[in-house]
Amino acid sequence: MTTLNVHFVNRGFGTDEGYKTVALKNLTVCEFTGAPNAVVDNPYFPGDTLVAKFESNEWVCDLD
Repeated sequence: MTTLNVHFVNRGFGTDEGYKTVALKNLTVCEFTGAPNAVVDNPYFPGDTLVAKFESNEWVCDLD
């Protein structure tokens, strides 16, 4: 299993949930921006997935 260290934030509320190591499900490239996207396991709701984007040299998942 491949994992990623993802920074979880909620920009709408201005909260920072910190970094969590989560399982990588799929890696894609945004067709509009060319930026990499990662589908990862949701650490808050098992069985669910979230999308993390590569921003400023780190994987970031906005929970908003």
